[in-house]
Amino acid sequence: MKLFTLSILILGIFSNAQNKRFSYEYQFIPDSTNVSDVKSELMNLDVTDSGSKFYSATVYQSDSIMKVDLDKQLAATGAINIKSDMRKGLVRYSVSKKYPKYEIFLHSRILSDFYKVSDERPLDWKITSEKLKIGEWSTQKAETDFGGRHWIAWFTTDIPIQDGPYKFHGLPGLIVKLEDHTKSHLFNLQGVKNINVIPRDVFGAKEISVNSKQYDKLMKDYENDPTKGLKQMQMGGVTMIMKDGQNNQMKDQEERLKAKIKKDNNRIELNTIK
Repeated sequence: MKLFTLSILILGIFSNAQNKRFSYEYQFIPDSTNVSDVKSELMNLDVTDSGSKFYSATVYQSDSIMKVDLDKQLAATGAINIKSDMRKGLVRYSVSKKYPKYEIFLHSRILSDFYKVSDERPLDWKITSEKLKIGEWSTQKAETDFGGRHWIAWFTTDIPIQDGPYKFHGLPGLIVKLEDHTKSHLFNLQGVKNINVIPRDVFGAKEISVNSKQYDKLMKDYENDPTKGLKQMQMGGVTMIMKDGQNNQMKDQEERLKAKIKKDNNRIELNTIK
């Protein structure tokens, strides 16, 4: 009876040209020195005929609610007050793929600038004969090296979409489960459904297009001096320098940011250009 029900479900999902949403639970360890601190976030992979978008459902919902609230504040008082508890979610980036060539773009932010980062690195999969039942899905194992990590994926040909979480794609079916060899990053498929539309611009920001090498340098510059963009404001070519008291506050903020960056040492990509 279960197999029959599953077959009906699959037919219902894939018998038409509707857009699909695949929801994943993403578990990750941000700090390699504190492996007991495991974070979890709900992620969406929205798929259309032309491509896909992978993003945090938690962040998107939180930002959407916050935008409505801020618009109400502005209309009522002419000012906005952003509270610390308004913004939820930990995964602030998103990934888009453009079919049929599977062009990959990371969408991320450094301070007030939003970037669209092209990634042309190929994924060289090794498909094994090992198979595993994961929930209702019959899956097969594949392995690859990417971003300084060795990855193990379990894909299902029951879902004939060559896509998966984050930047991963190119297998004969959807990736149901994905985990790196250190077990620091794990994606598990939780749900599948049809949707009418997907967000055109997930976080709705004007982006600067760069390649992976350029973005890597921007990130390193930011990590070396995370408050550089706040220390100076360029206005008509004039540099405004902070006063002594403000400099002390900025120094405290810089120390807090550097401590935060230091704890974020176990990112999904240890190497963003190889």
